[in-house]
Amino acid sequence: MSRVTSQLNKILLKSRINRIYSISQYEILMTIRSQGKNHKLLISIHPMYARVQLTSLDYPTPDFPNAFTMLLRKHLEGAYIIQIKQIGLERIIQMEVVGRNDFGDQVIYHVYIEIMGKHSNFVFTYDDQKIIDCLKRISPSMSKRILQPGALYEYPPLIEKLNPFETINNEVNESFTKVYQGFSPELSNELEYRINKGEQFQDIINQIKESTHLYIHKVKNKELFHIIPLTHTDTLYKEYSLFDGLDKHFDLIDQKDRIKQQTSDLQKYIQNEYNKNINKLNKLEKTLFDSQNSEELRTKGELLYTSLHLIQRGMNHIEVENYYDGSMIDIELDVRMDGKENAKKYFQRYNKAKNSISILNEQIEKTKEEIQYFDSLLVSMENASYYDALEIKEELENLGYLRKKKVKQLPKKKNKPHLETYLTKDNITIYIGKNNIQNDYLTFHHASKSDTWFHAKDMPGSHVVVHSEKLDEYTIRLASKIAAYYSKGKNSSSVPVNYTLIKSLKKPNGKKTGQVLLDHYKTIYIDPDDSFLEEIQKIN
Repeated sequence: MSRVTSQLNKILLKSRINRIYSISQYEILMTIRSQGKNHKLLISIHPMYARVQLTSLDYPTPDFPNAFTMLLRKHLEGAYIIQIKQIGLERIIQMEVVGRNDFGDQVIYHVYIEIMGKHSNFVFTYDDQKIIDCLKRISPSMSKRILQPGALYEYPPLIEKLNPFETINNEVNESFTKVYQGFSPELSNELEYRINKGEQFQDIINQIKESTHLYIHKVKNKELFHIIPLTHTDTLYKEYSLFDGLDKHFDLIDQKDRIKQQTSDLQKYIQNEYNKNINKLNKLEKTLFDSQNSEELRTKGELLYTSLHLIQRGMNHIEVENYYDGSMIDIELDVRMDGKENAKKYFQRYNKAKNSISILNEQIEKTKEEIQYFDSLLVSMENASYYDALEIKEELENLGYLRKKKVKQLPKKKNKPHLETYLTKDNITIYIGKNNIQNDYLTFHHASKSDTWFHAKDMPGSHVVVHSEKLDEYTIRLASKIAAYYSKGKNSSSVPVNYTLIKSLKKPNGKKTGQVLLDHYKTIYIDPDDSFLEEIQKIN
């Protein structure tokens, strides 16, 4: 937080707040004009991913702001940031902002950003500390510390500790976390490890104080990061500038949480449709089995015709000899009918069953296609960004599965689907489609005929296109690993991946978006993992 505050001061002081968005229930995004450039300030009070940072990532900006966003826009849009400071070395940032009220008078506001796990908050006050509003209101019944409009803002209870930038105690006999402000357990372990190896405490503190970078370590499938390398973990690390590192770390987990928050209904709908069609298929196949084994109905009808003299109205069954095999067979009768009418009913049931077979086969085929389609959407949702998920929703609306919301707005030009684009170490471009709309556009509209197409065999997944006329073994394996990773076989081993030239693909008539017909192709078996992410550079 100390280094974030320092960087924000360098970039945002005396800058103008142009626009404010509420991008989720936990997040505020401010567009700020500073030093001749627009900057995006992300303020998140998410219980797991709370942070303050400048970001270069694209975030959704809803067209219909909530009440809190409208309040911030009223007071802060057009205002200037004149001070950004950290409270001690606590996880609290105070921003002082100068704006004007409805009468044109200059007004000073304060924004307090508390980054404290599930207790994180965004508090907006007047200069006299009277709270205008909070992103998360805390009433007297919830806590002794009241955070709601009209109350006076007070800091949360702060534990008295030494500031390592100001005071050095060389006789520390317990964990640095207990003695110094701002020390996490990981940082405390790092200092103990380095001091035991001969480094001086003051030298390490100076490294922390001057750092403008973030070092990300991968430890047992978990990412740890700090502003100095965590050498005690004995793992390799990647170095980024401070805000790029925060973008890198939070991007994937943030997107997944955003999709879960804002498209949970969509995920639930797709899963329900998939389950519904699975159940429907089971019922259709059982009915088809019964229809295919309906000869018994015809036999019973024939036996009843030969036994009309034995049947009287009111009988509920009759036992007769089956002259096909010599056995005795018990036949159920309708008490309201005579023998001839009962025989006729059995023939009607037989003919209905026979005639339904072609219809059942047709319905089974359609249901299998629906299962395959919704299965592909489930895979797409697993790998989707927020905007990918919106395109999936749009696709379902266009196909009539979901009802389009009627919103009065001017018609706007349809944008082309977004394609994730990467460069390999050999400067070869690789495109990835993350849903059916993107897959169809990539394969049949964007790609060149001489490009090579990759897709996991016989399972839903992304279309991967390599823009190069000649591929070496390394590039083939890399593209195959990407296709396997972004497929239903992501967690399997030895996943088969088909690859062929774009010009050999055909679009099937009457099929849903994203499906292809293969002609000549080759297959490679690959073990999917995310190691390919280290070998490619994202450019779009």
